[in-house]
Amino acid sequence: MHVMQLTDLYHPLIGGVESYVAVLSKELVRLGHTAVVVTIQPGGQPEEETIDGVRVIRIRSWSQNLTRFYWDTSRPFHPPAPDPGAVAALRRVIQREQPDVVHSHSWLNYSFFPLYRARSGPAHVVTLHDYGMACPRKTLMRSGHVGQCSGPALARCLPCAPEQYGLVKGSAITVSMRADRFLHHRVDRFLAVSAAAAHGSRAGLPAGAEVVTHAPMVPDGLLRIAQETPRPDFLPAEDGFVMFAGALGLHKGIDVLLAARRRMRNAVPLVLLGMPSHDTPRIDDPGITVVRNVPHPQVMASWRRASVAVVPSVGNEALGLVAVEAMIAGCPVVASGVGGLREVVQHGVTGLLVPPRDPGALAEAIDTLLDEPELRKRLGEAAAERTSRLGARTVVPRIIEVYEDALRSRQGEVPRPM
Repeated sequence: MHVMQLTDLYHPLIGGVESYVAVLSKELVRLGHTAVVVTIQPGGQPEEETIDGVRVIRIRSWSQNLTRFYWDTSRPFHPPAPDPGAVAALRRVIQREQPDVVHSHSWLNYSFFPLYRARSGPAHVVTLHDYGMACPRKTLMRSGHVGQCSGPALARCLPCAPEQYGLVKGSAITVSMRADRFLHHRVDRFLAVSAAAAHGSRAGLPAGAEVVTHAPMVPDGLLRIAQETPRPDFLPAEDGFVMFAGALGLHKGIDVLLAARRRMRNAVPLVLLGMPSHDTPRIDDPGITVVRNVPHPQVMASWRRASVAVVPSVGNEALGLVAVEAMIAGCPVVASGVGGLREVVQHGVTGLLVPPRDPGALAEAIDTLLDEPELRKRLGEAAAERTSRLGARTVVPRIIEVYEDALRSRQGEVPRPM
């Protein structure tokens, strides 16, 4: 089977979605299939290269010419509407590659929708990594970070989206998404990284659309990587620190974590590893180490040295892969009890869940784990045991079943129950 993955961003710009695509593609190749990743071409990146045995093709889109509308021009994202330049480029790539399946992971799918044919050409599978099929902000967060949105509506989204994108771009994205929702029928199968992602996306999906969820997917051997990677030089001199990894933005609760630190009884170092965001707060506390763009093996090695992992997201997190990775390394997690994090962290068993946007509760939970080493050890061991069965070799066969089911249904065969 030849599978084409579509994603806005890819190596060397790696986040949760990009990691998923990389892991899936490499495992498909290991299993004897072929995979190619098609992504948008930032400046300075080659048009085509092979990374870990997977070919990567980078295409140009017309929307990239609107550089003044990007906060970070090195991370161009596709709008939720067909882009004529991207459509033309994808048509050429598909004619050359002749894939059996196109697997979309981002808004680049909007430039494949015009090329979709119900009975010919490749099957189309879409993975819901976030709420981007329903929410212009992809987060289901209301303006002002004050709570979860009750669902997309033009009257709600038009004043909300500009907070994240600015007035012109936010309005354009909202209107485009609303106008192009009919294109969402051009999908043969939907996958979701969690029940939360499936439920939160439902308002943007065709009525009655089936969504298949699967367990979190991480690279096989991630624990070994954590164990074998040398201790990073940027860490505090002593182990036992509190650690956060992820986007250093308000939607990830970085301001809540900073407020919680000021309330904590234990004056232990705090390590923040992540990507800067347009709303990253100023951090000038000498007890806080901030390191940006850390290679993934060093992140895993850092989790092994941390006493507590903190995931204080204020939004309805679709999954919380960072919590899974900390648990693999045996680090107990304190997380907001929102979205997919409630599926990942079992309160009192693998970590502690706290109300979002509550620095007092967050501080108390972190202090509790720091004060009780036996509890910390028990939760960390349970976290490692629970995540030991996760990995590409477990999850990818399930995804291949979805591919095969989509192909059978397009050929008029009765699909198997999923």
